[in-house]
Amino acid sequence: MRFYRDMVEGRNAGTDAGNSSRLLLNLQVLRALAALSVVVAHALHENEALASVTGRAAVDGSAWNLGFGVDIFFVLSGFIMTHTAASEFGKGGAPLRFFLRRCARVIPLYWLLTSVMLLGALVAPSLLAVPIGSFSHVLASYFFIPSGRGVDEIRPVLALGWTLNYEMLFYVFFAAALLLPIRAGIIWLSVLMIGMALLGNLVDSGRVQIAFWTNPIILEFLFGVHVALIFRSGVRMGGATALGLTAIGLLGFVRISTPWNDAALPQFLRSGMPAALFVLAAAIGPVLPQKRIVLWAVALGDASYSLYLSHPFVLRPMRAVWAKTIGGSLPLGMFVVCATLGAAIFALALFRGVEKPLTSRVQKIVLGSVRRKRVPAGPRPAVDTESA
Repeated sequence: MRFYRDMVEGRNAGTDAGNSSRLLLNLQVLRALAALSVVVAHALHENEALASVTGRAAVDGSAWNLGFGVDIFFVLSGFIMTHTAASEFGKGGAPLRFFLRRCARVIPLYWLLTSVMLLGALVAPSLLAVPIGSFSHVLASYFFIPSGRGVDEIRPVLALGWTLNYEMLFYVFFAAALLLPIRAGIIWLSVLMIGMALLGNLVDSGRVQIAFWTNPIILEFLFGVHVALIFRSGVRMGGATALGLTAIGLLGFVRISTPWNDAALPQFLRSGMPAALFVLAAAIGPVLPQKRIVLWAVALGDASYSLYLSHPFVLRPMRAVWAKTIGGSLPLGMFVVCATLGAAIFALALFRGVEKPLTSRVQKIVLGSVRRKRVPAGPRPAVDTESA
């Protein structure tokens, strides 16, 4: 209990907790890895459609759990929110400041790309795999409310936004936890999220929103919260131990037949636990060497939100162009590589030219008065929550 109390209160975090280069480098590489895995998963899906058109054999990705990138994102989110907001617990106005920061960070690009998707549906509806849906569905998509799309699918207009519906739920819970001192706030947050996950397993709700929000996948955010507490306690590990945890975490990318069936092992254990080990190794293990490939990964990690949300806008047109210009003259593995690279290059440009200036402008508008009233308290955290 004493160790847990020290973890919560961050008594041993010291100056290392404020070493931004140490922590940010590792976490941004994880962001890049998480986003790229999702892109490759969708590129493999597009390559299956190309196979029927070109006659080439599709690249078989069935052995890989590339959606694991989402689990890494959820754990990272829990970690970053806890670490960056640790000094805010129990302070007046902290919940509002936190929630406004998160909205200013998440909403601008998401709303922009959702609007682009709606415009595309009006101009070329044949390009959409699933119809946009009703006005109420569109409205729910903008406000992060789970809503049915098509048959047995809970997806917003911009389908990848389903993860943001969970993110915003976590932000609401975390903002409420900030009303309390840190120890009580973390305990309240843990009890609430575990209770909701249990409710989802025990109650068969007919309401889409309740069924969605009580999915045990929400516990992955909680894993990240407690990884942050371990980091703040001052615990560190050597390279060999970190490498071992990373190796175990890599199992999250692999499908292992029966144990990977949801009925035998739910996702928050199957993928969430390996993701938590990944983040733990990155947080308390040695900093990665600043080699060129690592720095490129950091740059892509900076643009990971753009990459995650925008890559469908690249992959689908590339599939159409590939079918018309290259056809079956090249193996479809080349399509997967080219599509992934194309999505990454587009995301870097989108981040630089759109996401970064747009988010900065919104933050100035939304957070200007909050920042002026806020009194600095201690050193800045290792990761800026407004750019996370």
